[in-house]
Amino acid sequence: MIKTNNTDAENIRSALARLPGVATVNDVRIKDRIIESISLENKSLGRLVLQRLNVEDSPALFDFYFRGLSEQSRNFWPPYPLFNPPIKSAEELATRIRDWQREDDWTFLNLLKEKQIIGACLLKRYQPQRPVSGLAVREEFQKRGLGFLLQTIINEQAHLLGLKKLYATLAQENIASRRLHEKCGFKQTGRLVPHFGYQDGNKVVDRQEIEMVQEFN
Repeated sequence: MIKTNNTDAENIRSALARLPGVATVNDVRIKDRIIESISLENKSLGRLVLQRLNVEDSPALFDFYFRGLSEQSRNFWPPYPLFNPPIKSAEELATRIRDWQREDDWTFLNLLKEKQIIGACLLKRYQPQRPVSGLAVREEFQKRGLGFLLQTIINEQAHLLGLKKLYATLAQENIASRRLHEKCGFKQTGRLVPHFGYQDGNKVVDRQEIEMVQEFN
């Protein structure tokens, strides 16, 4: 069993403090090996807070996904089971969050500036041998290093859980995400993985995605 201690928080603080856009890391809170919250100062955006997803976040997360992301970004990142299959309301999203909270194989963190969600990231372990990560950044906050910040945090979460590998699947045309993952230590496996979408309410394979993997020492 892996125990969380002050060293874990200090390791995360140190990893984030080394990022180019981070001025200071003020607080790191971990519970049962899961990151609960992180408070930091970004050099260009000021105070940012990462918080673990709760049911009460459903209106802000619904707004982030459908108003903060372009249609292309949503197509690139439809995190199951929150937004895939498609949903129509924040109330429906709240139900899915509530149902997901009964499971212990996921971590989902919102990145907030004041009360607005400007980014989100997740780590899922529903296949223990193939844990996967994903992230998205609100359109007007892209190209500010926040994707690198979010993936670094997910990598640190993987370390807390003692994972040896972390996978990501990316749309073949999503060049920016591929470069980000390479910068964060991921390498292409050479495999294409089917992505399931929905057409007229039916589950279909709508594209083949590039698989990338990061191996931890």
